[in-house]
Amino acid sequence: MTPHGVMTQHSEISSGKGLSMNGTETSRMAWFACGLVGGLMISYFWPSEPALAVDRDAGGSKFMIETVRTGVVNSSDAVFVLDFLTGRLFGASVNPQTRKFNQFYFRSILPDFELAPDSRPSFVMSSGLLNIATRGASLKQPSQGGLFIAELTSGKVVAYAFPYTMNPRMEAPEPISIVDSFQFRQAVQ
Repeated sequence: MTPHGVMTQHSEISSGKGLSMNGTETSRMAWFACGLVGGLMISYFWPSEPALAVDRDAGGSKFMIETVRTGVVNSSDAVFVLDFLTGRLFGASVNPQTRKFNQFYFRSILPDFELAPDSRPSFVMSSGLLNIATRGASLKQPSQGGLFIAELTSGKVVAYAFPYTMNPRMEAPEPISIVDSFQFRQAVQ
């Protein structure tokens, strides 16, 4: 302390009053450090999980493939292939009893999107649950699942359904039918 009662910085530090932390601040810093170290340890030892998202972008590819639930107990899924070059959608399902593809499906989808045959469509396809009832006197039930196809230049999404039966005999190819559609953006001219 100086003769006039003023403490110098040196005397504050040496007396323990100047730059020291009180008990509460020390406790907070200790808990913060423990939490930081604990979080780093947990993140280091936590097992990594693979990303389960599937990239459905067909950038550069000429076709897309999708599986669809038929919904019938003890049945297999149906598989569909969309050919981007021709605009044709083909599908088939395997009969679990015969272990053979016995039901086939087809549709040219370019007219559904009002696209010219020489256009360069940009499609994306996904499957989902439709669970629709039959109409009329049809002997075949529609499958529980359906296909949803979107096309970028037309700005349209179309939902498709297909019939399914557990009949083990080879079936004639069936047309894939439109359930409904909607516009998600204006068509590009």
